[in-house]
Amino acid sequence: MSSYRRSKPPGGFKAYVDFVEFEERPIDVPEEIEYGKAEPQLLPGEIVIAEANNVLKFAPLKTNKTGISGTLFITNFKVSFVTSLPVDSKNLRMINFSFKFTPAGEDLRVAQALLHHAFPPSIDHLFLSCGYPPPPPGIPDFCMAQDWERELQRTRCPNWRVSKHNEFFNLCSSLPTVVVVPRDLLDAQLEQAAQHFQGTRPPVWCWGSLAGAALVRMAQISPSITDKMSVTKSMGTLKRRKLEEVSQQQENRMMGLVHRCHPKKLQPTILDLDQILPSLKDIQISYIKLRELHTPDDPSQFWEQDRHYYSRWESSRWLSHVSKCLDVAQSAATAILHHNSSVILQESEGRDLSAIISSLVQLLLDPQARTMRGFHCLIQKEWVSLGHPFSARLGHTRNDVEEQCPLWLLFLDCVYQVSVQHPSSLEFTSEYLVALWHAAHCSLHSSFMFNSVNARHTASAVLQRENPHQPIYLRPVWSWWAESYNPPGKKQNGPSEDNLKRSSSREAFLNVHYIQNLMESLSASGAFRRISDPLSSAYHTWHRIESLLGGAGSLPFDSTATVVPLQLDASLRVDVTWSSLKPWQDCFCAWVSEPATLTLNELESTLKRSSPTSQHWKHLYQMYNTLKNHLSEGLTNGVIA
Repeated sequence: MSSYRRSKPPGGFKAYVDFVEFEERPIDVPEEIEYGKAEPQLLPGEIVIAEANNVLKFAPLKTNKTGISGTLFITNFKVSFVTSLPVDSKNLRMINFSFKFTPAGEDLRVAQALLHHAFPPSIDHLFLSCGYPPPPPGIPDFCMAQDWERELQRTRCPNWRVSKHNEFFNLCSSLPTVVVVPRDLLDAQLEQAAQHFQGTRPPVWCWGSLAGAALVRMAQISPSITDKMSVTKSMGTLKRRKLEEVSQQQENRMMGLVHRCHPKKLQPTILDLDQILPSLKDIQISYIKLRELHTPDDPSQFWEQDRHYYSRWESSRWLSHVSKCLDVAQSAATAILHHNSSVILQESEGRDLSAIISSLVQLLLDPQARTMRGFHCLIQKEWVSLGHPFSARLGHTRNDVEEQCPLWLLFLDCVYQVSVQHPSSLEFTSEYLVALWHAAHCSLHSSFMFNSVNARHTASAVLQRENPHQPIYLRPVWSWWAESYNPPGKKQNGPSEDNLKRSSSREAFLNVHYIQNLMESLSASGAFRRISDPLSSAYHTWHRIESLLGGAGSLPFDSTATVVPLQLDASLRVDVTWSSLKPWQDCFCAWVSEPATLTLNELESTLKRSSPTSQHWKHLYQMYNTLKNHLSEGLTNGVIA
């Protein structure tokens, strides 16, 4: 990062702000007030670390070198560029600033503050939004026995039990305090078996079908047994072999228990993800190529990359990794659905690729996972609770570069491909998936900041010691929806800017085609007659529609209500061939500057054609009001035709 004084040629620095939120806010400044006294909007606990006055911000990829003048602030949370001039509202990923007219020393202080707070030495140095009171009840965190028991009851998968043996993380530091294990496995046996698996992570149940087939995540045999051989020269060959045999016996025993948990004692399908899926290194290399493709440095590089855009996308092999993940997930789903076979997903520590495959299997087989609330629960269970190392994989702190790998983005891209091939089957949109990717880089909510539940508890304890006078709560990303939920089209309390933004974001995040599909299913012959029967799917479908459009109830955040799977597509299949997969332009092209987005392979017209219009939402509400009036008249007359 470099800066230039007035005596040097004009220039600036380029910052890829992946780990801090960039805020660009225009302000109205009276002429008599000095510009440098402008202040950014701050959150509670957020403080300004450094600032630079008379900074020039340049629009990337424009030959015009005229910049917007303003003040650049570095806080312990974000970069904030405050200006009195009109600015674009786009939240850019690549930002160009010049310090040509900045007072001496301010540019250096800004650079040092940015480097320190964008790449903190530990997670404790991140700005974490916390406070009191706690967030409203909603998505279960799957850290309590009742959450897993409720999931077992919902899926009706027999012969499994909830173990509290990891209550103090003494069994495994990366698993939650409670896990679901085979019913016949005693806690003492569970602890003994865990020592033979990588990360001391024994096999754990994730999901099950009504027929009894289970989805299990399982680590590989611990390599420490063989690694110690090369270090401990005194250990004899016979003893080494004995240890290997014991470890193999424990693995076979665990697989045998999964076998016996099946009601029909069918053999499980074992998928070794380390062998059949790309390595984390390969995925990271593909990601870097995509990032370089979407962050050109100058107009000439942009036009060069634009001419070969799709060929370079293909050469990155990113879609190849997406295709492979979808293919493996579909194979696992087929084994469960058509062969009633339990599936064991086995990989290193069972925290990375198994999270992708397990989540995709449930998305394909479980209609509830395709709802907004169900998808939230899925992510909380498979990714947050079961210990995906978000901090290490996304580089939230200064860790070894070799540990970084955007598996979270790979999963979201796989979900996007499902949504493209089944446009009315998911309750949420591509825009919502993009928001989840952005949320993983923003510490405002804690869901995607830590490597495990244990790490989150440790950070909470540190914050509590620093604030002993009141309880401190880290806020999950799901609290954002619960705290600001206003259904699209619902009248707000005044036309405030915040209410308008919330309504707009709901329309962007809720899939209009999905909701329309629900209403059309009620219009089918005979379905509407059963709408007053609490045991019918029509009843639950109508109340689901009301919660999304009419504001009735608190779904998708009512954690006590029993959510009955909607009678839509029971299972989904995806075409995993390259020709059927589409580059996720909504996400990756957000890296490209505004001028480039308008020209890059005519993406603007493509996005406009794919996005639901306000007219579509208007038509949806007309359908909703018609059905609502028809239902009201039918109930008044005592007959629903």
